[in-house]
Amino acid sequence: MRMTLCLPFLILACSPSEAETRPPGLSSLEARWHGCVREIYDRERSSQSKAASQLSALDACKQHEDAYVAAILDTQAAEEKAAQRQGRTLTARAKAWAASVLGYVVDPVSSWLGAVTH
Repeated sequence: MRMTLCLPFLILACSPSEAETRPPGLSSLEARWHGCVREIYDRERSSQSKAASQLSALDACKQHEDAYVAAILDTQAAEEKAAQRQGRTLTARAKAWAASVLGYVVDPVSSWLGAVTH
């Protein structure tokens, strides 16, 4: 009983975090975008208000942001396709199992019941 309760916690503790499972290209794109925003913001902070500096930094780094967001969307699309493929194989396995149950259990029992009633 105690082992059953500890198993989920052990699995969660040993599983990789989200940051570890992200592709390395995604992390570098994020770092490049954040670095650009920080650099531009630090340069313009003294000459403008905080809000204006933030907007200016975001506008100046738009190309980095677009590349990062596109990479995130590509990664999510690939993960969804992989999940769909895995789901299809699971469905195919379930159908195969149902067919085997039908062949080994239901058909003999129904034929036996048919023979008994005749």
